[in-house]
Amino acid sequence: MNSFRKTCHSLGEAPALARETQRCLDRAAAAGLETQQPNGSWATPPRPRILENALAAFALAKAGCRSPHQDRVHAWLRQAEPQRHDAFTAAADEWLRALALDVTDPPAMPALPHVGAAHRRRRILLQTLGVAAGVPDCLPHELLTHATEALSHEGGASLTGWHRAQLLSAQIIARDAAGLPVDDDVVAALTAEQAPDGSFHAMPLVTAMACLALTRVAPGRAAARRCMARLLADQHADGTWRFTTFDIWDTGLMVRCLRGHSVFDTHARPGALTFLARAQSSRGGWGSVSAAIAGNGLACDADTTGNTLLALAGTEQGRKAWPAAADYARDHQDHRGLWTTWTTTSDTVAQDTVAHMVAGILAHAPEEVGVQQAARWLLQQHRGAGRWTADWYVFPGYPAAEIGPVVGWDTVAARSEARTLAATQNGDGGWPAFPGASGSSPAATALAATVLTRSRAGTPQALRRAACFLIESQLDDGTWIEPAPYMCGPRPFLTDVASQAHALTCRGLIDLVRHTAAGPLPSPAV
Repeated sequence: MNSFRKTCHSLGEAPALARETQRCLDRAAAAGLETQQPNGSWATPPRPRILENALAAFALAKAGCRSPHQDRVHAWLRQAEPQRHDAFTAAADEWLRALALDVTDPPAMPALPHVGAAHRRRRILLQTLGVAAGVPDCLPHELLTHATEALSHEGGASLTGWHRAQLLSAQIIARDAAGLPVDDDVVAALTAEQAPDGSFHAMPLVTAMACLALTRVAPGRAAARRCMARLLADQHADGTWRFTTFDIWDTGLMVRCLRGHSVFDTHARPGALTFLARAQSSRGGWGSVSAAIAGNGLACDADTTGNTLLALAGTEQGRKAWPAAADYARDHQDHRGLWTTWTTTSDTVAQDTVAHMVAGILAHAPEEVGVQQAARWLLQQHRGAGRWTADWYVFPGYPAAEIGPVVGWDTVAARSEARTLAATQNGDGGWPAFPGASGSSPAATALAATVLTRSRAGTPQALRRAACFLIESQLDDGTWIEPAPYMCGPRPFLTDVASQAHALTCRGLIDLVRHTAAGPLPSPAV
């Protein structure tokens, strides 16, 4: 706090604050350019967490893999901290770590609170590991019932591929543990989910689950050997596995957030636009992970498609991509004029996904795909709940930052969101990553600044304090450190990707630079 006060007072004049905010943004843009890949993308692995690492370590141990791979991940797990934003996640992380570190004497399954569908899905995952480990209170027949019900009809054809692969793995392990025959068609259904590179949907978590099942019932098959090889190859130098690398999403977000900065536009944006154009699927949309990361990439989803359309807006690449993208938008719009993220019967409509699709369409040719119903729906959601929500990031300002441009910053809903944000600013000038989180988050602060500047609802004092926090918390290399994970995947577990938080922080800085250039800001009361 003392250094924050010093920074604020040292920038007592508005021109000084404007200059230093611009320097902060320039350093951040330069840091972004440093991490761009030769193919024009950003492909930043998430920070490691217990979930993938405990599961991979357990799968390798059960497969009889005794090697430095195990030693390295065990060393990391011993010092890893469980996520504590949610009681279910905290209990699950503690149990997963203990299970991975002592496979021969597995701990009893903890009492796990569960509130909704996401908790039920994760409980099946934990039950699968418990059955595979021989935990007494994890009953194979109970797991088999849950997995079969979740797969429902047609062997889970209506589910996402990664969810289907996890449930098929659970079914195989449950049947084998119960002494029941494992049909070849179930094993074939699981191996059908395997990519040419040996992974399952570019996710070490899913690959480890499949490895656990295949090495148990079909250890000699090529699919099991390729799965094991992929899992070992995906381990990072520090001994960890990571969630997955979202190169298409990361690149689209970087372009959206840093567009307009002259150095970025000159040196980074052209290559990024080329990468995004080449990543378009034959179906017209985009998935969050490209074939450059995983053999088949990930299936198209509406959230990434909308985000990418926004990144390509006003470009030649966007003009060429639009006809197929318009077909995708029309084909996946439901009778209410909305989009689910995934084309599954169980997926619910997410407000941030709808906002991205509407905004992406409006940025290209709104007359070709109807969006009026969707925009009205977003306003209705706010009237019904008194707030907007998002399925991807937990930052309190993210829903308003993405939905506000779609419905209008002068609407009652957008201004209500801005007032709520203004009332929750921390004493250091920042905002927390989510309500109740300790400390302030640079990305959450920048998102709040975006909402407050664009809605014109932020006081000069609040915006000045936000700028001072971002300047003070920036590292010498132009980046920031987020104090806690902030991205849902898979719920209720959280993860984070440095390039995504960096992009969102840069967008807020650009808004603050424009705001401070517009007129003097009085000194804050600190």
